[in-house]
Amino acid sequence: MTLICMAVFFLLLLVGTPIAFALGLGAVAGIFQSEFLHLITVPQKMLGGINSFSMIAVPLYIIAGNLCGETGLAKRLVRFCSALVGHIPGGTGLVNVLASMFFGGISGSAVADTAAIGGMIIPIMKDEGYDADYSGGITCASSTIGILIPPSIPQCLYALAGGVSIGAMFMAGLVPGLFVGFAQMVIAYLISKKRNYPCHPKASRKELWAAFKESYLALILPLIILIGCGLGIATATEVGCVAVLYALFLGVFVYKEFKWSELPDLIVRSATTTAVALLTVGVATVVAYIINMEQIPSLIVHFFETYCNSLPLILILINLILFTVGCVMDLVPAMLLFAPIFLPVVQAYGMNPLQFGCMMTINLGIGLCTPPVGNCLFIAAGIAKQDIFKLFRAALPFLACNVTSLVLCALWEPFTTFIPHLLNYI
Repeated sequence: MTLICMAVFFLLLLVGTPIAFALGLGAVAGIFQSEFLHLITVPQKMLGGINSFSMIAVPLYIIAGNLCGETGLAKRLVRFCSALVGHIPGGTGLVNVLASMFFGGISGSAVADTAAIGGMIIPIMKDEGYDADYSGGITCASSTIGILIPPSIPQCLYALAGGVSIGAMFMAGLVPGLFVGFAQMVIAYLISKKRNYPCHPKASRKELWAAFKESYLALILPLIILIGCGLGIATATEVGCVAVLYALFLGVFVYKEFKWSELPDLIVRSATTTAVALLTVGVATVVAYIINMEQIPSLIVHFFETYCNSLPLILILINLILFTVGCVMDLVPAMLLFAPIFLPVVQAYGMNPLQFGCMMTINLGIGLCTPPVGNCLFIAAGIAKQDIFKLFRAALPFLACNVTSLVLCALWEPFTTFIPHLLNYI
């Protein structure tokens, strides 16, 4: 049944069928071959997969991210970052990465980060004399920070698929996300020194204070999410609701760059994005049910115990599989499809599910920046007006930081579990 399901799924992908429909039709094909499952299983499991209070966090963070792009929050974050690090060689590149770290702490989406931050900074970098491929490459790579620093929509989905706390998952991604961000800033500095990229005059204390005063209300938003989830004051869903209301309040009443008349259109766009994500979640739940019914994770554990009974070797194999999948499949369906398969395998060898979740998020996040289907790569290439392969080559030094963080996640558990332990999540 699982073999038929996967065969139909990949065959439909090859002919260009949208992933959600390919997954759903694969599940239906598998159920047709079953003697004990019926088609009524499909809507039952789909509804069960999305009928969750925690799942409401996904549309809320999508709305919050869209509001940040529309209400002037992202623009103010970029200005503050420019005043902070713009004077360093290659300063606008560093601003690009730092802004992604702040914006990732609001939107939880790498694609939203690429569109919002890239749309503002890539044209500026090109005007200042940065190479177009470098401008797009650093934007594309730095956007992957947004799925590690809380809130993270992929980590929300992993937490639901893996049965772990969303708050704990958010906190587990904080250190890897900050590591990737600061490492990419170091790489940007070194490349800029070598290529003599420009920098801005150093902001005076007065200018820095003015930039901070203009943006501090926007900077409070990621703090609300971090403190709310990190200290257990509220659930990720409740914090997401506060984030939406706060961003809306700033845009309408404080910055006055967003009108109530624009809200219906923003809600429709957010609902469209959410519908695609939740449809994928629903059909992936059906596929995961079929996989578990046939005890595929147990069979994989038995295979590894027989042929390669070593956690480091198993992690190498899993990461190679995930990297290959990430190059040809979007992050969300890949996360939902493979988390239920591989999580029981690594848990059987004593790996913490938070550690594995961060490893999986980083690995599949790299796929957002790789041909042939990397969404962030295509968005950045469109903004920079560059060939995707040139832009991918320019992104490679920055993606090396993601790979380093991936290795640390896989081999050193405290890298991901230190903060959750500190906050008594585990």
